[in-house]
Amino acid sequence: MALEGKIKDFGMTDILQLIGMQKKTGILTLTSDQDTVTVTFENGMVVAAESYHKGKGRLLGQILVRAELITDQDLERILAVQKETGQKLGHILIQEKMVHRKDLSSIIQLQVRETVFKIFEWKEGDYRFEQVPVNYDKDNTAPIPCDGILMESMRLTDEWPLVRRVVSSDVLVFKKADEKRADKALAGDIDSAIDMMFDESQQNKSLKDRGKALQKDFPLSHEEEKIYSLVDGERSVRKLVDISLIGEFETSKALFNLVSAGLILPVGEEPPVLGVEEIDRKRRRVRKILRNLAAYAIMLSAVLFLFTASRRPGAGILFDVTRNMAYRFELIRQVHALQEMDRILSASKVYYLETESFPGALNDLVQEIILEKNEVVDPWGEAYRLEVKGRTITVRSSGEDRREGTDDDLLAETRL
Repeated sequence: MALEGKIKDFGMTDILQLIGMQKKTGILTLTSDQDTVTVTFENGMVVAAESYHKGKGRLLGQILVRAELITDQDLERILAVQKETGQKLGHILIQEKMVHRKDLSSIIQLQVRETVFKIFEWKEGDYRFEQVPVNYDKDNTAPIPCDGILMESMRLTDEWPLVRRVVSSDVLVFKKADEKRADKALAGDIDSAIDMMFDESQQNKSLKDRGKALQKDFPLSHEEEKIYSLVDGERSVRKLVDISLIGEFETSKALFNLVSAGLILPVGEEPPVLGVEEIDRKRRRVRKILRNLAAYAIMLSAVLFLFTASRRPGAGILFDVTRNMAYRFELIRQVHALQEMDRILSASKVYYLETESFPGALNDLVQEIILEKNEVVDPWGEAYRLEVKGRTITVRSSGEDRREGTDDDLLAETRL
């Protein structure tokens, strides 16, 4: 019996949770007015995904062409070989020495993730899951747990609005900013680069004398270095996404961080002349973003570990499935709350460094533009509680029951 219905009634999160927990094998087909997508599962893990949007734009062969790894003529030739021999496209690419096996595996996983993440944006459409034997490139495909996809989709949903303030269109073109400032940042001296962004006199100071202690904390990430090397004043955001092969979100996020650090800017724009208050606001904003990068990566790893450790095999009974789904949704909320509490602690440290005093309330962090208003409210709709005793900062949440002093309370603290 097939699982089918409307996406507005039973969303992608519910569908993936159900298939993942019951370890189903089969094909999920999703259709809308704009696209048709198929997602292949084996034992509850995602092993393939294809979109037929605008003439198969996200199929593997087209991705390789747009990345300039093969030509249109190469693709036509290997597709002809595939049709004649029935071999997998990946096998032919490796056999013809067009792509290395390791690179192909990464590209296939990227294609699968990008295709699945796009589905989470759908508000309307139909879905149908059929339990059938599946056929995919097992030699070059690493199965992806549904839990990992769900957590990654949450991260994208959380960060995309901020990123899109800067990277608002895929036709935007960016260019490198002042080369001296860029060289300092690429050397790892991010704090000096930020200072140089607002104070030209800083350019004459040596790298050794400025921000040496911060060099280890805020180097450019691998993705940021890659995108910076590709920015040339001519390539659009879409072209950078295609040739970088790190995905649309990671490319856009790297561009956002590079713009925030003053290393690149949109073609046709020049760095604005800022007043003192605006300079202070920009400094705090950039420092907040940079300080959260490493913490966020660690938190995401911990989240994925928690989900793996908490997997409960479905018993095949509707009651057990419903109970497990409720358990996992609550776990997601708890992990999200802990992540936000850690962010509040980090924001409190930044506040202390900027003002040489402790925040008296969460509103102080909002007024200083270190946090947004929605970042001081927990997943259950209650405001977090901030306490400062001596040099110890504590953040608390009452949890699902919204009552203090019960078993589901959450706590995070740090000492300055």
